[in-house]
Amino acid sequence: MSNKAFETPVEIRYRDTDSMGHVSSPVYYDYMQSAYLEYMHDLLELPKSEKLPHIMVKTSCDYISQALYGDNLVVCSRVISFGGKSFEMEHVMHIDDADRRVVANAKSVHVMFDYDKQATYPVPDAFKEAVATFQETA
Repeated sequence: MSNKAFETPVEIRYRDTDSMGHVSSPVYYDYMQSAYLEYMHDLLELPKSEKLPHIMVKTSCDYISQALYGDNLVVCSRVISFGGKSFEMEHVMHIDDADRRVVANAKSVHVMFDYDKQATYPVPDAFKEAVATFQETA
């Protein structure tokens, strides 16, 4: 996979922080999910009112440094691998400035899902091609 990522800006709100003044750990999962949704709706050209053809089934997050109220972040999301019915993404969250200090590294796994049949299905070649086209475009 290419290194090009889909970038989602995030403005840290006061309510995102904990009593210590930094972004609370569960909030990074909200940032990751929002970035995933933005990327996939854009990639598939689906209105946000429509369901994506996959579901998030696993997440993890490593916290690297603090982010504070008033900081602006960018979540850089990319697909890093495909399985038979799934794909894995990474989400690098950094401060939106010249230094681009990383505050968190997250990963998520998604499974293709047919809501009508309530069943998984193989990752379509068209989806793989759409990801490759976006992530390899300079």
